Amino acid sequence: MRLLEREQGLDTVRRALDGLRADGTVLTAVTGTPGTGRSAFLDAVAAHAEQAGCVVRRARGSRLARGLFLGDPAAPLPDPTARPLVLLVDDLQWAGEPALARLSVLLADPGPGRLFLVVAVCEGEFAAETPGVQDVLLRADHVVRTGPLGPQGVGALLREHGHVLADGQVRAWHRATGGNPALVTSLLERLDRAERPARARLLDLARARPAPWRLRSRVAAALTGHPDSVGRLAACAALLGGGAPTSVLARLAELDPGEADRAAGALSALGWAADRWTPPVLWDCVREAAEEGVALTDRGRLHRRAAELLYVAGEPAERVVRHVMEVGPGAWTGAAGLLRDSACELWRLGDDALAARGLRRALREFPPDSPRRGDLLTALADVEREADTSAMLRHVGQALPLLGTVEERAAIVSCVPLTLFLSAPHAVAELLELAGAGHTPRTPAAAGADAGAAGRARATAGTGAVAAAAVPGAPRARHPGPRLEARVRLAGLGDPAAHDDAVDRLRNLAPVPDAGPDDAALRELTAVLVFAGTHGGRLRADEVARRTRWLLEHDPASAVARYTACALTIACAAVAETGEPARCWLDMALETARGRGDRRLLTAVLSWRALTAVHEGRPADARADARRACAAFPDPGRDPSADAPEDHDWLTVLALTSVAVETGDAWLAERLRDRLAQGPGAGQPVCRLALRVLRIPLTPERELPVVVADLLDAARHAQAAGWCNRILFPVDLWCVPLLLRVGDPEAALRLLADACDRARRFGAPGALGRILRMWGTVVRGRYALSLLSESVAVLRPSSNRLELGRSLTAYGNRMRAAGRPGHEEILAEADRIAEATGEAVLRRWTEVRQPLPPGAPPYADAPVACGTLSDTERRVASLVALGHTNQDAADALGVTRRAVEKILTRLYQRLEVDGRSGLVPAVRRMAGRAAFGTGVLADRL
Repeated sequence: MRLLEREQGLDTVRRALDGLRADGTVLTAVTGTPGTGRSAFLDAVAAHAEQAGCVVRRARGSRLARGLFLGDPAAPLPDPTARPLVLLVDDLQWAGEPALARLSVLLADPGPGRLFLVVAVCEGEFAAETPGVQDVLLRADHVVRTGPLGPQGVGALLREHGHVLADGQVRAWHRATGGNPALVTSLLERLDRAERPARARLLDLARARPAPWRLRSRVAAALTGHPDSVGRLAACAALLGGGAPTSVLARLAELDPGEADRAAGALSALGWAADRWTPPVLWDCVREAAEEGVALTDRGRLHRRAAELLYVAGEPAERVVRHVMEVGPGAWTGAAGLLRDSACELWRLGDDALAARGLRRALREFPPDSPRRGDLLTALADVEREADTSAMLRHVGQALPLLGTVEERAAIVSCVPLTLFLSAPHAVAELLELAGAGHTPRTPAAAGADAGAAGRARATAGTGAVAAAAVPGAPRARHPGPRLEARVRLAGLGDPAAHDDAVDRLRNLAPVPDAGPDDAALRELTAVLVFAGTHGGRLRADEVARRTRWLLEHDPASAVARYTACALTIACAAVAETGEPARCWLDMALETARGRGDRRLLTAVLSWRALTAVHEGRPADARADARRACAAFPDPGRDPSADAPEDHDWLTVLALTSVAVETGDAWLAERLRDRLAQGPGAGQPVCRLALRVLRIPLTPERELPVVVADLLDAARHAQAAGWCNRILFPVDLWCVPLLLRVGDPEAALRLLADACDRARRFGAPGALGRILRMWGTVVRGRYALSLLSESVAVLRPSSNRLELGRSLTAYGNRMRAAGRPGHEEILAEADRIAEATGEAVLRRWTEVRQPLPPGAPPYADAPVACGTLSDTERRVASLVALGHTNQDAADALGVTRRAVEKILTRLYQRLEVDGRSGLVPAVRRMAGRAAFGTGVLADRL
């Protein structure tokens, strides 16, 4: 093995050996802590000495015999004409007094001849402090210390064993081993040569396996000869896991302060920092040895004592919990309380997994019917709120019968994430009944399954409840009345009468809309009431937009979460075409999700933003956000533990499905279909309805009538269940082209007429104008012109310029076909909108090309609709249309500038434009028309 980062020490030895006088003696000492490569250094010295023509003799101190064989004391030394003698002595500290005395004699009176003596001493070992060893070290002419390797040395050592790692991974290995070559080698020995794990997992995989016998014997040997207090302090430090003050270690090891300081000094001399627990791999080995040498009862006692000391010393909660987990149930009466308090601190710090483990361990302290379990189950449900909603609902259900008062039960139900009462109606109906909020029969389920919501419960249920601190460490609702009312109403949306009641309650709740409540609980209730009024068609779009703007202004994006009222607010804002306030709030929420590093929340916010973009007529933005959201989910086929969209993520599922259908993105539809089919919620109502929609392109023509009827029936049940709004998720409009394909235009027109009536009552110009345009492209004659004319008039005040451009195009084409005057002006206006839309589409195309979402296909095709152009010509035209120079286009495409100029010449001829000034607007219009042609019935313009 190549000697790493020892060149300076070897140069010192080479110079000393080369400068050896004819009758001189040179002593060089090599020191270093255990495992830093002193023996390897002596090997390198021996190789150099042999090349230099010296006689090399080696000796090694024996730990067991405490001796060193140096040959016959009466043997003569080399004469002056002989070759120099190089004597290499390893582990001098174990040479024993006779050998050390012999070396002292040689050094005091070397006699004739040339002697080059190199001795290696292990720092920190007990025998290294003996007078004989220290006397030899004091006589040394040169001292070379073998310290730990740096990150580059560790990387080189890993490469020698066939592991080429990134810089960050090499630094992780260096931190884990402290740069100690023996520790790095011991980790590599634990890896099976046949294994090929991911490089990022190499270190974790090696540390998870037991330390090899060679390392454990070397660790035990290093402690040999030291007082018993050193071994006890090392064992306790290993047991505590690092970072504990010396005073805590001393109390656990039952040492007085003086003994503890001396023991800590002895460990520090070995390079082992007991208070900092460095290097960690070494302390892993010490812990293994310590745990094997302690009886089970003593081990439990030590862990219990360690937990008590760490808790009293104010150490981090995660360190306390790990020790309590090692104490058997019933062995310590204070375990449950300490685990609960520590779990709350862990939950606050974001370590949900360890907090949940601690609370589950605390539950083992009590029998199933103990009231104390109610408190712990409530805390566990809080911890699982975002990570595992199914487990959270189960634990809330288990806790409710154990809580003593109605107020406590109302408080815990009031803190269940809000939108779960919309998408998990069976589970939440039972929770509401257990909480005393009333129960009535459920409505039919979506597709005949269990999508039914709990029946209508009285809106006043729980309004007089008082907040109860049932969940330790979690903020209980200050107004559980409004919170519980919000959940009861959301679970009861299946009752049509609940919609009118919600609107009445909303208007009584905030008589002055612009001066609504500041309290979070009342804002939550307001969001539910607005959603109920929107879902039932009892509120007009202008009122919904006004109220959602107020909610977005007062609900901070920094507090965004997946299952809170903000999902309802965004859904209402999207269908009411709220516009800029919703976009700004979502942009801030996206930054919050990225700052937290929460992949699930990031996926949810991206999908909400994509849904808003679809309803605002920005398909390129919607497609880009939806692709990023869907690509964030790993492949469940390769990783069974991977996340996938669940039924509880109802708005995420519906949003991504809407974008896939409206933009015609085949990759997005396929990716989402695979995730939903393989995910845990594949059989649940929301995911099942989305899968029906996404599988339509795969359905054979002969089966379309049955599929359409089944899809419409499922959508009706879903709307009755309270979670599927026909404006938010327009399944009936998506069925219109299918009915036209199977030759049933009458059914298609009935769907359009019903959708138009709903849109007129709601009053959102974008939705109404779109339906009128679709209707006008299905019928013929003057009725079609009337519908298209109304569509244009309705869409003019709307911010949805895409739909206006589509309607103008369809209206102008129909007028031209009918020979009506004025079609030129209408089509010219459509071209201007197409040019503006095309610029936005092209700009988004250049932005999303790099970086790509993980697993997403490259955006290779430029969004320019012209069948006569090649892919390269479309890309060049798109880049030039955005103002890029010829050189910019050449760099982006990886071709020469001359090639771009030739392509532009062909483009001018094919598109019949005069140079660059004519090409730019022409290409933008082409991109805009391509956007006009995507979506439902957009091919009939």
